[in-house]
Amino acid sequence: MDELDYPDDELHDLSQEIGQKVAEFGEKVHPLRIALAGVILLMLLGALASTWYWVIPRDDVEIEITYLQRNGHIVLTELTNDGSREITDVNLIVEFKDKENTIIADFEVAFDSIPSHTSISGDKMELVARGYTVWDEYSIHVSIEWTNFRGNDVQESFSYEVSDAQTAIFNHDCDGVTWFL
Repeated sequence: MDELDYPDDELHDLSQEIGQKVAEFGEKVHPLRIALAGVILLMLLGALASTWYWVIPRDDVEIEITYLQRNGHIVLTELTNDGSREITDVNLIVEFKDKENTIIADFEVAFDSIPSHTSISGDKMELVARGYTVWDEYSIHVSIEWTNFRGNDVQESFSYEVSDAQTAIFNHDCDGVTWFL
């Protein structure tokens, strides 16, 4: 016999039985318990994410270059150690060059160490080149060296063309991420 062929009394009894089981389940599982289980799950996920970010040894160096054309050329640099361990013996060179590869302006900074999750910028890492036309072709050359948490020396160089840009932001993730594992 199909469900649709039940007499009305049997269908009513079945619906009453299902309703009673739903009510019993609702009494056993309180909404507060469900909310508490959700909070505990979020805490566990947060612990996993913070373990990756703060505990597992990794090396992650990033450089952000901001180029502005104003009363000349302005290059702002920010160096970030986003890894979970400090880096040491850091040497950063930024050069602003014309199309003949002549250095117009440059700076070099060195740091004994940069702690984990630290960003460095400021006057030492700014470059201003005045008196040069904004219509020529220019490039920004960056070279960085550091010693990672394993004691390995890392070197990297890269360039950006800025001839057509009045404002540009370049992000470079140096050599990917070096994991301890």
